[in-house]
Parts: sequence; C-alpha cells; structure tokens
Amino acid sequence: MKTKLLITLLLCAIGAGSAQAQTQMWGTTQAGGTSGDGVIFTMDGNGANYHVEYSFDNPTGSLPVGNVVLADNGKLYGVTEEGGFGDSCVIYSYQPLTGIYTNIYDLYQYTQYGWGAESGMLNASNGMLYGLCRIGGAGNSGVIYKIDPATDTYTDIYDFDNFNGFGPVGSLIQLSNGKLYGMTSYGGANSKGVIFSFDPVTSVFVNLYDFIQSTGGVPFGDLMQASNSKLYGMTYEGGSNGYGVLFSFDIATGAYIALHNFDLTHGGNPLGNVMQASNGLLYGMTNHGGASNFGVLFSFDITTNIFTDLLEFDNVATGANPARSLSQAGNGKLYGTTLYGGVNSSGVAFSYDIATNTYTKLMDFGSMGAYPNCNLVETPVLTPTGIPAIVAATETAVYPNPASGSLTVTGTAKDEMIQFIDVAGKEIFSLKISAGNKSDVNISRFPNVFFIKRQNGEVRKIVKQ
Repeated sequence: MKTKLLITLLLCAIGAGSAQAQTQMWGTTQAGGTSGDGVIFTMDGNGANYHVEYSFDNPTGSLPVGNVVLADNGKLYGVTEEGGFGDSCVIYSYQPLTGIYTNIYDLYQYTQYGWGAESGMLNASNGMLYGLCRIGGAGNSGVIYKIDPATDTYTDIYDFDNFNGFGPVGSLIQLSNGKLYGMTSYGGANSKGVIFSFDPVTSVFVNLYDFIQSTGGVPFGDLMQASNSKLYGMTYEGGSNGYGVLFSFDIATGAYIALHNFDLTHGGNPLGNVMQASNGLLYGMTNHGGASNFGVLFSFDITTNIFTDLLEFDNVATGANPARSLSQAGNGKLYGTTLYGGVNSSGVAFSYDIATNTYTKLMDFGSMGAYPNCNLVETPVLTPTGIPAIVAATETAVYPNPASGSLTVTGTAKDEMIQFIDVAGKEIFSLKISAGNKSDVNISRFPNVFFIKRQNGEVRKIVKQ
C-alpha cells in the first residue's frame, strides 16, 4: 500500500545549492474554513506554520472524511460526507502543486453504483485507487469501487449483499498476493460484519470470516498486516465486556482470535485500526473509555499479548474521542488526531514519541479548521507553499515548455550541474553542462510534470504534452 485523511507530507524545498527536506503535516477537517464546510490544511511536524490550503464548499463537496491518498499522478484523492449532487458525498482530487481542487464524481447522483463513502482509498500496485461505499449498489448494501487516476473514471466493481456482509465503513489494504482485504460493519451469517478478500484481477470475492458478538463484532476501521503475516483489527462492540476487541486473523489457516477485550476502564469502542510501529508493537486508540471516557492511546505486544494503556485523553489538554488511527512518521514519532476536545472543543492534532512515551499537542483546531476525522500519514509531495518562487531565466533558456520528446537546456556563464526532479522531490536525472553550451535531454520517460533546478537559483516547472 503506497499510502491512507490528515496527511503527513515530506516537503522537498528546492533552493539554491541543495535540496532540503522537512516533515510537513497535511490533513482535512470536517468544519471551518471560508464556507464552514471543512478544509485541507498543512502544518510542520512540530505544529508550526498551520496553513489552510483549500476550503471546501457545499456545491463541490463538504465534510471531508477518512484518508487522503496520493496517486501516481501526483494528486491527492479523498471523499466527503456531504456536498455535491443532492448534498450527499463526492470523490475529489487536489493537486498540491497548483492548488486545484476538482469534484471528480458525485456518488449520490448514481446510487446504483454506490454512495455514502466514509473512508479514503487505497493506491494499489496497479496504480488504481480502490475504495468502499457504505450504501448503494445493486442491493443497497455498499460497493467496492475503483478510480483510474489517468482518466478520473469511477467504476463499481463489486456489490455487497447481506449474506456476504454490507455497510463497509473502513478502507481496503492490499497484500503481496495482489488481493484486497477489508471488513464490513454489518451483514454476514451473524449480522455483525465479515472479513473478506477481493481479487481485482479475477473479481473473485471471498467471505473469509463472519464476526460473532461474543468474540467481537461491528468493525468500523481497517485491517493491517503485521510482521508475522497475520491480519490485525478491532471491533466497535462485542467481546466479553461488550466494548469491542482487538483481534488477529490468520489468512493461511482462517483462525480468528480475540486477543484483547476492551473494558471501558482502559478504553472501549474503537473506531479506527491498529498499526505496527518500528519497535514491533501495535499502537491504536479507542473512541471511548479511560478515566474521563474520552478514549485512550494504547500499545499491544503481539509476542506476549500484553496490552498497555499509555495515555487517557482528557478533553481539553490532550483532546477527546479519536475517530481514526495513528501513523508513524520518518522521525519515528506517532501522529494522530482527536475529533473533539482541545481548547476550542474542535479537536486536536498530536504526536506521540514511542521512545519516551511523551505526548505533544501540535494543534488546537478552531475556526480555520475544526473536527479532524482522518489519519496523519507521511507522503512525499511538493506543495504550493513549499515550492520557491519560480525564477525567470536571465542568461539561460529551457525550451520548449510544454515539451514532448526532448527538452533543450542552455548553460550559464560557468559549468554547472542541473537536476531534474519529480513531484515527490526525487531526482530523476542530472546533467552536467559546460558554460555557454546547450544540451538536448530525452524526456520521453520522464513524468508528465517535473522540475528543473539550476545552481544559479532558477527553478522551472516543465509540463509534458
């Protein structure tokens, strides 16, 4: 999975001399902004430099939910709960380089193909984006859908039915066998949801497990695969105490085990999923429970089955009621959000250092973005605010632009190294050019958008035709 709403992005700042990188957080909120319909925002990994990149408006989508995913075309894709046709859910794209937002599909306009998406998409190994709709489809039980980023085409590829599960709320994952795995929140033999696989090549759907109330039911989050190859997830209810469970599922044997029964005292009713950090432990959050009943942040050791309540959210100081999941950034810290709480009662963004077990509040949300209902994910991307002003040529030239098969680059008054950089900030080619000379570069294998960085401080955006 190349990615899963609030996102952590690696900012590749192109300056004179050398490229410098820093972690930048991206995300969405369900309210706030110019129209009060939510925002896409960025901020530094330490919580500084908060900036609203885009304010949602109802006609083109409002109340963004779930994770934004970075597609291979450099755009971010996500879903909203409201807005668009019939004021009910859209799929959108956002181009960080240009700041252009596009409502690419109104789900409610064609309910027979699925609507009511509540989580983001998966960027699969074939470059397609896959997601789940909670409602709609042939049996009005939800669908698996596909987005082709090359054409922004939406396709309903599987319709759920009650027997094999309905009402999926979370997202999909892809394993090394190429199959997609996920869960439904309802349906199945016991009406408590199912674990399923779907092969995007053969379109074969398999109901792998029917949840049972006594050992956990009604999952709202996602699955994840740990280092031992087993799948792990959580259910919102069920188990011995009725507040949900943390479970494992062995895809090789079909064995399901309820590993931990939430008891509310140390957390209950999780809405998100667990993740495995670099230290091998699983980390997650619950929506309720703890001393103040605002949820907890916990760890779980898959080798010893030891559950540890690490932090109990307290509303104002640390936030309240996390609705999504944690993710680990390149600096080793975990990042997350709470839907409510904080100084403005509008949610918070935070980091958690697993080396020192230290919580740090990064942001109290408010009028410029409120109620974040997504994860924080680290993704390498160039952003409008991260790209320096593109300097016009003085004694040099790069042509044509847009270009097709080749590009001509002329030299400066001295020898120099020229870098060709993709939208992720990664060098794809370098060229040494002598003073006053010119060179033709074959760009047929270059991406559709890339940048040229020169030693004299010039930065050029190049578009392929």
